[in-house]
Amino acid sequence: MTLRWSRRRTETKSPNRKNESWDRKQSRRSGKRVPGLSTRLEKDGNREVLFWLLLLGSWELLASPDAKAGIAGATGTAAFLLFAWTNLGRLESLGLDHARWRAATGTDWLYAVASGVLAGVAIFVVGFASGQNMGLRREWRLVLLQVTLGPVLEEVVFRGFLFILMTWSLRRFAEHGGYNQLVVVASALVFALVHMTQPGVGWLQFACITSTGTLYGWLRCRSGSVAPAAVSHAVYNLSLYAIAGVKAALCAFPSS
Repeated sequence: MTLRWSRRRTETKSPNRKNESWDRKQSRRSGKRVPGLSTRLEKDGNREVLFWLLLLGSWELLASPDAKAGIAGATGTAAFLLFAWTNLGRLESLGLDHARWRAATGTDWLYAVASGVLAGVAIFVVGFASGQNMGLRREWRLVLLQVTLGPVLEEVVFRGFLFILMTWSLRRFAEHGGYNQLVVVASALVFALVHMTQPGVGWLQFACITSTGTLYGWLRCRSGSVAPAAVSHAVYNLSLYAIAGVKAALCAFPSS
């Protein structure tokens, strides 16, 4: 009798436990989310604030000539990339809903990587054949910037904000054919024109940048997300550095 009473007492008390482990166990059974860091980040656009802080803050640190700032910037870059990847499709304020920072299919990621490598090889061959200087950086912080944060920010701006703006502005052509193609090419031309303000960028570079911008726009249209375009852009820049490094290493060998 005492044993039975003790059991009933335990069974009545256990559902009223307020400790965190019990709440988490119950939430797993019911499918409900327990308020935690992930939930707190979602309130008031905290995720989006953190996205921009990590991106722009790490950019500023990497661009600084100070060695300690460079290390802090590299650490911030790693944190940003991890945060941005794990929050694909979860950033919907502070303009990121227009930027379309969303998840994509495995095929889209494969296209992004493959197209970035192929574009890098093609542009390097064109530049080498025409005797053009590729203008690649040697400072490790700027190299890191060009293969990580730079592509993300540029694609958010050009294949995100500008793409949506042009889609809205050119919507009158939607009833005619080639609407998406027009937006892709127009945003690529603006992308190339902005790069023309940099020293040493001529018409050949303008054509190459327009071509790669068209590629990124195509990936943006195909996937419905700006993230594959950013990956392709990063892989393209990385391919240029990798090919230039291999070429320099081969040239360093003494000729027999």
